[in-house]
Amino acid sequence: MVSNVKIQIAERTTQYGTIRVYEWGPEDGKKVLLIHGISTPCLSLGKLAHALVKLGCRVILFDLFGRGYSDSPADLPLDSRLYSTEILIAITSSPVPWTPGGFSIVGYSLGGGIAVDFTTAFPPMVKSLVLLAPAGLIRPYHFDWVSRLMYSDHVTDWLLEWAVERRLRGGPIRPSVAKTGDEKNPTAGAEIKGNRDPEYESTVLVDGRQGLTITEAVKWQLDNHKGFVKAFCSSIKYSSIEQREETWKKLAEREDQVLVIVGKTDPVILADELMEDVFKVVGNENVRWRVVDSAHEFPITKWQEVADEIRSFWGI
Repeated sequence: MVSNVKIQIAERTTQYGTIRVYEWGPEDGKKVLLIHGISTPCLSLGKLAHALVKLGCRVILFDLFGRGYSDSPADLPLDSRLYSTEILIAITSSPVPWTPGGFSIVGYSLGGGIAVDFTTAFPPMVKSLVLLAPAGLIRPYHFDWVSRLMYSDHVTDWLLEWAVERRLRGGPIRPSVAKTGDEKNPTAGAEIKGNRDPEYESTVLVDGRQGLTITEAVKWQLDNHKGFVKAFCSSIKYSSIEQREETWKKLAEREDQVLVIVGKTDPVILADELMEDVFKVVGNENVRWRVVDSAHEFPITKWQEVADEIRSFWGI
């Protein structure tokens, strides 16, 4: 991350382990919490966070449990309850109050599903919600029977974690999934299943550091974070990936719209399917829908376009 604004780094030691939180921007600015995806640390949203700071926002980035520099509580499922607790811990690490005035949330991929869970659980606390290629409504047929079996109670944790780690490292466990999916050709996409997508994985996370790609970030976690693979598997098993319609329906009760931005060629979150499902569950009038000409990595590669859409949405 490159900025002439001082970034405050907090290490919150809790009953769940240590959580790494980054915060910067004007103290009186619009408060924005960003939540990253399943496989990369919060660094993946760094460029977007800096863009929001330039628009006058006060931002918080934090590493989800088991990613980056945050510990992974191995004895608890990484579900919506635990992730909501982590969000509350993150905002209370701030030297400025984030409540009762409230804040906005930008959630990417898995972070989008987590953001919906938190927003519907604490509606007065969330002033506005922005979802970038969000998980939560992935259609069930995108997980084939092999994936269902691997993430079921019939497979021991050590075997699942061994298989997922080999896939994340590029090991040949099974054939690669297709680029897109439908009912006859099920696929949850490269990131969700732990398969390799060269275009996605070669994405550079920090301008000026060409070697710091998604591949390298994942590899660093595999090599240095003993809780990473367990957190990855637990998130798929217990967090908001699919069939969260009942939770998403509660977004229709909000007085404001939800901004949803998707990638036109995203193989993980299929734009046409998500549009149909979001409009059906939340309601057309409650959603502002935008499509970016990119794949799943658009919040990283098209960060300025995303920031412009958010600026327009918030009127800042």
